[in-house]
Amino acid sequence: MTKSRILVVEDEAIVAMGIKQKLEDLGHQVLDIVFTGEDAVKRALETKPDVILMDIVLKGNMDGVEAAIKIRNHLDVPVIYLTAYSDDEVLKRARITEPYGYILKPFKKSEVNANIEMALYKHQAEKKKSESIKNQIMADFYDFIFNTMPTIAEQSDTEMRSLILKVFSARLETEMRPSFEEEMVSLIEEGKATDIDGIFNVYLTWLSKLFTGFGILTTTQDENGEYIFRFQNCPWIEEASKKPVFCLNCQAIVNQSMQWTEIDGSVERKLTIAEGGDACIFRFNLPDLKK
Repeated sequence: MTKSRILVVEDEAIVAMGIKQKLEDLGHQVLDIVFTGEDAVKRALETKPDVILMDIVLKGNMDGVEAAIKIRNHLDVPVIYLTAYSDDEVLKRARITEPYGYILKPFKKSEVNANIEMALYKHQAEKKKSESIKNQIMADFYDFIFNTMPTIAEQSDTEMRSLILKVFSARLETEMRPSFEEEMVSLIEEGKATDIDGIFNVYLTWLSKLFTGFGILTTTQDENGEYIFRFQNCPWIEEASKKPVFCLNCQAIVNQSMQWTEIDGSVERKLTIAEGGDACIFRFNLPDLKK
């Protein structure tokens, strides 16, 4: 049995201590117990747990669902929800964060352990898949650059970037769009996106999850109707610094996937880490979203 480092988020102290005892009896390490969504985000980033057990209903301004969203924007960590509620509305709202399990309280020791084991197994499988995709992207990029550069050496920088973006976009249409549309349709049918604002929020969740799978930490921020999507790190900084056109790969993904949503608006890349910035920044201008 896998011994895991676990963060427990539960606002009832007695219940939290009971969970801690169960986990320690099973051989797991409880990194901390926190009682609010804000503290859950803070401690998750500080301790980087293997698994988070998250109560959905928490006291304060941030519930477990919102905390899970914020954590996932920074960390690739499986979240298992704890809840005393089994009604559809609660589960629908939680489902958008794509948790690795639900446990109804009160629960048995064997039940929580089975959920942890399955969450870790599923998470590891997804990481291997993401790593394979990332390696393929790297291989495809180098193959494209090495085979194409001699033919475009005489072109201007603007022409070269335009050509590369065009090629990347064409590949995304065949390799990524089908899965994107399948996920978006599924979420919309489940009632998670009933208007433009909802569709865009689901899209940002999809985008964040995609790049998190590549090892990129992302954040989003609303600035008076313009949404800022930020990469906090670049897993390929050495390659991107040597060949700035490498950044066009990520730019193509953001630009193309935004078009797939059919939301009226535009997205602009403002800065990249490879160019010396503290982050890669994409700015979404969406006039139809609620202010």
